[in-house]
Amino acid sequence: MKNDLLKALSIAAPLALATACAPAEDDSDVGFEFRHGHGHHGGGHGGGCDHDDDDDDDDDDDVQEIEADAGFSCDFGIAPGTPPELIPPTIERDRMYMADQPGMIYGKHLPLTIDLQNGDLFSGGRYLFETKQQAAAYKQWVTQDYTLDGVQFLARPQTLDPDCHQWQNMGAFELGDISVDHVVMRTERWSIPGNKNPKHYIEENVDDILDGALALGLTGVWVLYEKDARLVEIVYIGGRVAPPNPAELDFNSFFALAGAPTLGAAFDAKGWTRVLDRTHFVLSIWFPFVLGDQGAPSLWPNSPPLPAPFCTDGVCSVSRGENNDTCPADCTPTCGDAVCDADEGPANCPGDCRIRPPF
Repeated sequence: MKNDLLKALSIAAPLALATACAPAEDDSDVGFEFRHGHGHHGGGHGGGCDHDDDDDDDDDDDVQEIEADAGFSCDFGIAPGTPPELIPPTIERDRMYMADQPGMIYGKHLPLTIDLQNGDLFSGGRYLFETKQQAAAYKQWVTQDYTLDGVQFLARPQTLDPDCHQWQNMGAFELGDISVDHVVMRTERWSIPGNKNPKHYIEENVDDILDGALALGLTGVWVLYEKDARLVEIVYIGGRVAPPNPAELDFNSFFALAGAPTLGAAFDAKGWTRVLDRTHFVLSIWFPFVLGDQGAPSLWPNSPPLPAPFCTDGVCSVSRGENNDTCPADCTPTCGDAVCDADEGPANCPGDCRIRPPF
């Protein structure tokens, strides 16, 4: 995968660097806008957040607050030499166990980042959960318990230096349409010095962060806080700045988001230390799992040119239309009936067969 992406970089990055719109010095006129649909969400964003009266009413129509109390994130490197054809089926198989955990009420976003200096790859996940207890249980499960094929998830040889966090959701908003408008992401994270409780200060700035996201034309924004580690994080989500070329990675949208003015200026002004500022392509989006893999299929907004699941990849993805008739190479005759039959298991029918302790 690294070689494939570096090849794409050599073609697309110089053009994108030359054409991506640079942010203006004045944050009130940022010089570009992400493309996304308008008016298909109802109501304001609720949760006690009040916009100024002179805000554009159309912006409020686009705002939907995500009813989640907590979040979880993991970031890790992808080992060099990882075969690209193994990545999508591995992700699909993990989806059928990870997205089955309690409380994941909104789509999980899998980021993919390319270090433009050396070509290193980074991935991970961004989740929102109904309750903090569910987020804590998920962190325990992912970092310690989830074992497949005898290997704990974060101990896989393809996974380097994992960094995982459980978050309190201070405000998360859908500003577009997750099915079409979530193409690129950016994560900014600050370390909070001292011993005072910063929660109130973060809460005070959520409305301004949301207003900034709307001004940029973003399609989503989350504000997350981790009390014990004294961290605050903003996750930005953007759509496309122009129609894409399916043969090339969408570096125009990538660099537009990477160069956008920070939404965390108030945290910088407070003297908090920025410890992460990373822009990502959205590799895949998952939705809550339904036994038999009968729920919504995963999305792959940058495929092509990035690889995606396919028939004969070794995983029966029923939600993507695979079954024994359409893809006999991957699917047993009964895979998808929500019953783990004698000839099925986590390897050939993860949609039907659950993994239980002792794994």
